[in-house]
Amino acid sequence: MHTLSIGAARPSDFDEHLKVLHLLDQADEILPPILTRLEQAAIERLGEDWYHTWHEGLPDYRHTPGEVNIPIILWLWNLVQAYDLLEYARMRYNLLGNGGHWFPGANAAQVKHLDLAPCLQNSPHRHKIPRILQAAHDLLSGTPQQRLSQS
Repeated sequence: MHTLSIGAARPSDFDEHLKVLHLLDQADEILPPILTRLEQAAIERLGEDWYHTWHEGLPDYRHTPGEVNIPIILWLWNLVQAYDLLEYARMRYNLLGNGGHWFPGANAAQVKHLDLAPCLQNSPHRHKIPRILQAAHDLLSGTPQQRLSQS
């Protein structure tokens, strides 16, 4: 996780978050078992090889035909497969093309018409990624979204 967004409609929405502040000093002992369980769940559902190597050799969206943001789409696919985060992944996926610099690049709507072989040549999963991108698009596509700050 690299971003945590906490929405609050009223001050009392922060009450639960404030209750854990005293645990910050114990993060080194509390977090490792949680992270281990999350990693194990992901490996069980994604497979160990994919879990450890899915990101290797992926191009930046600016170097991909159609500016498809392959790393982000695969990350979202992994979240759905490993942790059932379908609604989260749909919301983020539909920001592609509409999220500005915060969520750049395009979704995989045109993946069937693009030759991704040259840009995936360094990926150990180059042969399966186009199929995953299409499956991700079929599962995640919907109404285009805008960032909350823009809506």
